[in-house]
Amino acid sequence: MYSCLADLKAYPQRSVTGFIPDVDDQEAEWTGVSLASLLKGLGEPLPARLTASAMDSYREAIPGSDLEVYDPIIAYQRNGEYLNISQRGPLVIMYPYGEHPELLTRVFFSRTVWQLDELRLE
Repeated sequence: MYSCLADLKAYPQRSVTGFIPDVDDQEAEWTGVSLASLLKGLGEPLPARLTASAMDSYREAIPGSDLEVYDPIIAYQRNGEYLNISQRGPLVIMYPYGEHPELLTRVFFSRTVWQLDELRLE
């Protein structure tokens, strides 16, 4: 697997219910690490925003306030199974769509970045 997976698994796990938008995906349980907890564990303050980049060069800005209000995760498992590239993995920024119906909008769908490759704090 990926060396960063072991690093992510060292943090407390969190699960959310949601789906990957725009790909005819079914709701699932996603497990990973809270972005806010990860940054705190790294000694980083919550940024004003961060930019998430995918393997296909897709980029999306995520406001730092999302980390406080919605606590999205970097998911590495879906329904208990590790994600691979063909499943839009190995990492996905997943919002808790099941807990917050107000997230079911294009704005938040665009922030659900799959095949996550890089995060930049700004």
